[in-house]
Order: sequence, then C-alpha cells, then structure tokens
Amino acid sequence: MLMFILVTGIIAARAQSSSTTIQYNNNMKPALVLELPNTTKDVEGTILEKLKQTGYNPETTGHLFWKDNKQDGFYVFHGVMLPSLSSQKLDMYFKVVQKNNQEKGNSTLYLLVSNGNENFVSPESDSTLWNSAVAFLNSFVDKTTAYNLEESITHQENIVKNAQNKLSSLQKDEKDLADKIAKNQSSQKDQQMDIDNQVKLLENLKLRRKG
Repeated sequence: MLMFILVTGIIAARAQSSSTTIQYNNNMKPALVLELPNTTKDVEGTILEKLKQTGYNPETTGHLFWKDNKQDGFYVFHGVMLPSLSSQKLDMYFKVVQKNNQEKGNSTLYLLVSNGNENFVSPESDSTLWNSAVAFLNSFVDKTTAYNLEESITHQENIVKNAQNKLSSLQKDEKDLADKIAKNQSSQKDQQMDIDNQVKLLENLKLRRKG
C-alpha cells in the first residue's frame, strides 16, 4: 500500500502539462498537452466535473449534449470562466485520446484556449491567460485520479446494493415458500381427515351388504 502511494505521488509529481502545437481545422494551433495515467472515459468525466466547478454547465440541452458538441475531434465549450480569470469568458477546446494500443489505461489530453472567434492564445500572445490555462490543466492530475476513485466507489456501492437486493429477494422467496409449505401441510392434514371420514363411510356401506 505504501509503495502504491509512493508511486502515485511520483506519477502526480511528474505529470505536468507542456506547450505544444496541434492541428485544428487544417492549421497548427498553440496548445497544452498533458499525459494522464487514466482512461479516456475518466478524463472526459473529469472535464465535465472541472467545468461544473467553474460554474459552467456543459449539459445544457441533454445529458450527451457535450459529446455532440464536437469540432474536428475537439469537445468545445463556449463562455467558460477560469477561477483565476473570473471576468474573462473563454472558449475551451479539449481533445482526449488513448495514449496507444499498449497503454489503453493511459490518455493524452490536449487543450486549446480561445478568447473568442477561434482566436487561440499562446504563451507569447497572452502569458497571463496561458499560465492560468496551465494551472487549470495541471489540476487534472489529481482530479482525474479522484474522479476514478469516486466512480469506482459508486460502482462498488451498486454491486453491494444489487447483492443486498438479491439476498432480500431470496429471503422473500424463502418466506413465501415456507408459507406455501405450511399451507400445504395444513391442507394435507385436512385432506387426510376427509379421506379417513370417507373411508369410514365406505366401510359402513360395505357392512350393510347382504351376505
């Protein structure tokens, strides 16, 4: 357990975003990239959680709206306000890909930041905004791990709940069966009494036969 904590801490310490460029609409754009030891599903879930923490609602017209709002491979969210830049609304473009076929549990997260009309910022054009985006993306290291843990807890809670429900159902079946057995035994006794009475009547009738 201690080794797991140490390894997790080392991974978190090393996992930092870096500047890069990535193609968007057939042009290379300045971007941030972050390697994460988590699945694409966990990273996507963390994106939604992080946006909600800023006061942004990514699910404006339905649970899967954000997945449909995709442009050239990027999830696009308009009018986001970062905590450190509360007065400035931004457009954020996220791209999440599996790292490779050998590391299916790892993901690469790209982020483009625009101050409107696809005017993507770079370290040179707006260092303050860029540094805020760096801090925002770096927070995904801990948040994605925490998201995965919460998802695992919820999944296990559902397993436990389903197991408890199954036990309750089996116990109910047992009680119903016990009630049926008791009723059946009572009916058997009544039936046996009826048989005994009918046999006596039959014997009495036979005794009345003339020899």
